[in-house]
Amino acid sequence: MIGILIVTHGNFGLELLKSAELIVGKQENVDAIGFNHGDNVEELYSKVNKSIKKLDKGEGVLVFTDLFGGSPSNVTAINMKDLRFESISGVNLPMLIEALDTRTRSSLEELVDMVIQIGVDGIKNIRTELKAKGAE
Repeated sequence: MIGILIVTHGNFGLELLKSAELIVGKQENVDAIGFNHGDNVEELYSKVNKSIKKLDKGEGVLVFTDLFGGSPSNVTAINMKDLRFESISGVNLPMLIEALDTRTRSSLEELVDMVIQIGVDGIKNIRTELKAKGAE
């Protein structure tokens, strides 16, 4: 099973995981790490490194971050020098649900492509969608 790690500012990742589990059920081989005001970047690097190693059961790890260029994303990128895993920034709920739901039936590379597409497709202008369906 592909491991999933969510690294975000504050408790966003943990709360995102809780929301996803409301929909797809309790998950195994998943971790969420938050980076809070006053936290040490070196400690975040170490936590991310340890979590990736723990989550890698042989099929790889997909790391989600919230904001490209932020500390969670930067620390994750630095870990790519020493560890083999994939990472996507801009995590949202549709992306996480897709990853949790399909990670046992896909390779890591396939999962990355699917999750990115789901993330893009999940962004909708609700007024436009309602008009297209004749509901407005």
